[in-house]
Amino acid sequence: MRSIAAHLLHLGLVASLLTNAHASDVPSPFSLSGFGTVGAVRTDKDNRMFRSSTEQVSGAGTDFDPSVDSVLGVQASLILSNALDLTVQSVVRKGVADSYSPQLTWGFLRFQAMPEVVVRAGRMRTPFFMYSDSLNLNYATPWVRPPVEVYSLNPFADLNGVDALYRTPIGATDLELHVYGGKSSLDIRNGGGKLQAVRGVKAALSISSLTLQAGYARSNLSIHWGDPMFTSLNNHLIASGNDAIARDLSGDDSKGTFLSAGFQYDSDRLLMIGEYARRTVDRYTVSAAGWYFTAGYRFNSLTPYMTVARQTQTAPVTSKQSGIAPIDDLLGLFNAMRNKSQDSIAIGTRWDVTRNVAIKTQLERIRPGPGGLGIFFVDDNFRDALDPGGPVHVFSISADFVF
Repeated sequence: MRSIAAHLLHLGLVASLLTNAHASDVPSPFSLSGFGTVGAVRTDKDNRMFRSSTEQVSGAGTDFDPSVDSVLGVQASLILSNALDLTVQSVVRKGVADSYSPQLTWGFLRFQAMPEVVVRAGRMRTPFFMYSDSLNLNYATPWVRPPVEVYSLNPFADLNGVDALYRTPIGATDLELHVYGGKSSLDIRNGGGKLQAVRGVKAALSISSLTLQAGYARSNLSIHWGDPMFTSLNNHLIASGNDAIARDLSGDDSKGTFLSAGFQYDSDRLLMIGEYARRTVDRYTVSAAGWYFTAGYRFNSLTPYMTVARQTQTAPVTSKQSGIAPIDDLLGLFNAMRNKSQDSIAIGTRWDVTRNVAIKTQLERIRPGPGGLGIFFVDDNFRDALDPGGPVHVFSISADFVF
């Protein structure tokens, strides 16, 4: 898929240049745009490394780390007819195993079936959250990054499938219905995950300065862990006759649901955003819920804001016990390492330097646990996952831009 993205972007650029060179007086069917973030993050504890995503296998310690939030994206569009167009987007950012390989995040055909109905097919963003379409486009949001207490609940970002959007005004209210289906995959540390038979619906209402959204999705879930601790635990479970517990930890036979709801109030001055999400699965990873609330106020180009957020575990990966103390000790550690429970309070400022550049700063006080390390990562002593310790302070600064 990466080579497809590269070829499509290359063809789009070449065609656009040729069109502009030979028919500069005719509107081009090609367009090209881009976006990015240059950021740096640090914490006040070197043994608590901060990540912006659970896909990242390393993070920022007490030294400023530019890799956590920095991203660069390019998007090309081609109009094929009055009703059909092609959109391709490729993004480079830190991913699994600290890789910076370009990723195809969008690659879809869009068909205007009716004035109110749009159908798309190909690769799109999974519409699980209120800001799903702009997860890499930090310029579009007030924060340095969307609150991880909610946005880490579903790391499957890309949907390969089809969707349909219906938009219509109802009096002074705009209604949007979004139905979708497909599949998604995700690389994780020493393993991988898949969503199969994804089917979902999302609805949004907008009236004046207020937008309300709600969504629900179901899917089949596969997760295969491959880290050394899981391998050791799995071998011990099978050798001791606890195959039923082993089947709870990794495999291809889980069902999952995802529920989300949110609002945004954005007037000339006052900004308020809130979102709630809940992930429920029957095995392989934890079930959890999260929420956040942000309030900000604009003073010309300056927008200070405050965010409070929390994620809580509602069920561990497995609650079964083997009755063998060393194995149950490892089971407890396995559960704790996948528990991202935490609460936080953050203050930040967005400064719109120009119409396409924003400088942001953010200071967070994050309290991991109970029962896990939250979004943080420990490199050496995984036993720390059983003892989250006190709060961690995270300072971030970034420059977001579009072109």
